[in-house]
Amino acid sequence: MHRAIFLASLCAVGVMSAHAAELCVACQEPAATYRCTVEQPSDKYSLGTDLETQICSKVLAQKGAHKNCALVPVAEGGKCEGLERTVTVTDYQRALGAKGESTYEVGAFEIARRNVHDTWLCVSSMFKDC
Repeated sequence: MHRAIFLASLCAVGVMSAHAAELCVACQEPAATYRCTVEQPSDKYSLGTDLETQICSKVLAQKGAHKNCALVPVAEGGKCEGLERTVTVTDYQRALGAKGESTYEVGAFEIARRNVHDTWLCVSSMFKDC
């Protein structure tokens, strides 16, 4: 009995979290409205509404060839009337990459490797190449 209650509560939490991330996004030129959901990269953390809004706006603008897209507030208890779309962080990276914006950041390991390499060149050249 306890297992059934536990499983039912887990299902309820999963359903509530899936609907909580739906955003209403309106785009111009050509005009369209979307119900956008961002696929979360992990169950351990959430991207947050601000980042989800930015992801939906950029991806939908590029995929739909819109001039711009923005979040539309939905009244309490209201419903967004639009096409349902699900986007991913990968879609966002591709949307930025198409405009020449880089999404690559050098990691800590790469920075440390470069610093050790530069230090070794400095020491091995008897401090001439520093």
